[in-house]
Amino acid sequence: MTSQLREVLNRFDEGAVPRSLNQMAREMQLELGVLQVMIDYWVRKGKLREVGLAGNACVTCGTNGHCPFIVNLPRAYERVREGEAEPNPPCACGGGCSV
Repeated sequence: MTSQLREVLNRFDEGAVPRSLNQMAREMQLELGVLQVMIDYWVRKGKLREVGLAGNACVTCGTNGHCPFIVNLPRAYERVREGEAEPNPPCACGGGCSV
C-alpha cells in the first residue's frame, strides 16, 4: 500500500501536464492545506517544482498585489525529471521577474 505522500508524487508521474492544487485535492479527497504541505515537502526534496507565473508584483508599475492588470492564477506544479535543468531559473532579486 502506498502512503498518501508517495501517492501525491505518483500522480505527477501519471500525467505530463502541470497539476493544480484544487484539482488534485478533489481527486484525492484531501483538504487543500494538507495537500499543500505534501507538495511543499516534494518541492524541498527537488522532486516537484512550481510552474507558471511566480509572484504577483506588476513588472510595469511595481505594485505588489494591487495592480488591476495582474491576474492571480492558481498554483500549479510539475514533476522534475532526473538530470533535467530548471526551465526558468529564479531571478537573483528573489522576486517574480523574468529578467
